[in-house]
Amino acid sequence: MNWLGKVFVVLILIMSLVFMGLAMAVYATHKNWQAMIKGSPGSPGLEQRLREAEQKNQELIAERNRKVEELEGERESAEQQVRKLEAERAGLATRNQGIQAELDKLNQDIAQATAAVAATQSNNDKLAAEVTSLRQQIRTAQQARDAAFKETLASTEQLHQLIGKYESAQERMQQLLQENAGMTRVMESHDIDPKTDPSGVVPTVDGVVSQVRRVPGDQLVEVTIGADDGLKEGDTVIVFRGNRYLGRLAILETSPDKSVGRVERRYQQGQIQEGDRVATRLKL
Repeated sequence: MNWLGKVFVVLILIMSLVFMGLAMAVYATHKNWQAMIKGSPGSPGLEQRLREAEQKNQELIAERNRKVEELEGERESAEQQVRKLEAERAGLATRNQGIQAELDKLNQDIAQATAAVAATQSNNDKLAAEVTSLRQQIRTAQQARDAAFKETLASTEQLHQLIGKYESAQERMQQLLQENAGMTRVMESHDIDPKTDPSGVVPTVDGVVSQVRRVPGDQLVEVTIGADDGLKEGDTVIVFRGNRYLGRLAILETSPDKSVGRVERRYQQGQIQEGDRVATRLKL
């Protein structure tokens, strides 16, 4: 049942309810039916109301017929639209089949292109690995070259320095040879053998006893002459006070400006004190 039929059913129901209400009202009031039907001046009766209702009903029927005609026209228009859409659908289905065939071909082409891209990418990866290896080799070679170049520069600079030192040494050697020849002549003029061992000669220096301390079994004396004065371990110095000989010391330790010696008891002839004088002589 379409909506128009539903409208008529509703209208019929409404009219039925109206007439049923009228009937119940007439029955409940027990009024004059003729008067109610004919009506009275100023108050329309049921007959007039019925005519009005019939007229209204006719109008509604006419409206319904008009609506039906409109609906029929719309239905035909919709059917035409449906037929048109169906034709378009068939055309679209045909076109879709063609597009699907093109899509399948494109997918196949894409698959082939993807395989080609994968092969190219693999080849590119291999080439990139080779390029990376070559770059590393080039970098290593450059570093080795730079290191060799730096080493060459350093060696060249060192060679120049050595050449300079060699030339200076040559000049110094010539000076020393000349000085040695002069010193040899001086020594020979003073009846000194130039071949005498220098380690056996003690320089002639003198100083003062700065400290005296005793240790178990020995007496140590600190004097104010040291390595800068030519003293070395094993040398011997004489201790005296004025013209009095007091003994001698065997040097045990030296520093630039002082030395420490042990009193040789077999040569001791007096008590050694701070302020006594000390002097060197040839080793006995």
